[in-house]
Amino acid sequence: MRVHRLRMTAFGPFAASVEVDLDALASGGLFLLHGPTGAGKTSILDAVCFALYGAVPGSRQGARLRSDHAADGVAPEVVCEFTASGRRFEVTRSPAWERPKKRGAGTTTEQARVVVRELVDGDWQPVTSRIDEAGDLLESVLGLGVDQFTKLVLLPQGEFAAFLRAGAEERRALLERLFGTDRFAAVQQWMRETQAGYRQEVEAADARAGTLVARAEQAAAMVGVPRSVDVPGADEPLPTPVEAVARLRIEVEMELDAARQARVATQERAQHAAGEDRDAVELDRLQARHQELRARARSLQLASPQHSARLARLAAARRAAGIA
Repeated sequence: MRVHRLRMTAFGPFAASVEVDLDALASGGLFLLHGPTGAGKTSILDAVCFALYGAVPGSRQGARLRSDHAADGVAPEVVCEFTASGRRFEVTRSPAWERPKKRGAGTTTEQARVVVRELVDGDWQPVTSRIDEAGDLLESVLGLGVDQFTKLVLLPQGEFAAFLRAGAEERRALLERLFGTDRFAAVQQWMRETQAGYRQEVEAADARAGTLVARAEQAAAMVGVPRSVDVPGADEPLPTPVEAVARLRIEVEMELDAARQARVATQERAQHAAGEDRDAVELDRLQARHQELRARARSLQLASPQHSARLARLAAARRAAGIA
């Protein structure tokens, strides 16, 4: 954001119209606003903030903005021309004030008003004259609300002076009010609560682990496993309940693996033994068949002479039949 021009009329200490050409001041780089107390240095910053947001920073919020030195009937007004987000705007804003009645005695309230224009192709085009629409437009263009603007861009002079004079505790409170550090306090509170919750979870886990260890020791005693034996390193620190449960779990898993391996080996041996039994039965059957065949061979060998005589008679009968 860059402010180009600022004009103030009947605003703060300025009874008449005063215009400040900020482009001319900034042509050499940085510039300094200085002068005696009451010269209106802070009022220039107030005018910029009022033109953009309709409010002034610091403790002056809610104060009467119209100059007490202005002539009756002169309306307070601030005109600010600036560039933001690549767009050039002109904001004319007046606060609510009491003006003399046109007829009769007394005053009447003149309501606050605003006019926003934008420079488009060298011509000023009206944008809005509604206060709510102007506020939404300028806040979206600037990207900052009035609180952020006054804390990041315009540090209120009165707040800074109070900060310099304050003690440690008062200074902390002023910093919290200026920079909104309450969110950091909320983060600290959240961290404390989260830490307490994690501590409770750890304590509950330790309690559950202690219960499991006690149950494991009771089960070991029931099956006759000694609770303590003389082993190397017995003087080392005892494991925590969580470590003891982890070790017990590892031992149980190792025992289960050994049992599974033993069962597989038993099944393999049983299958091998069953195969050997089948081989033995088949061998017995073959041996019996062999004995049977050998017996038949012997019987056939013994009947061979009788078989030869019968064959001779059969051949003679066949010859006789042919002759007949």
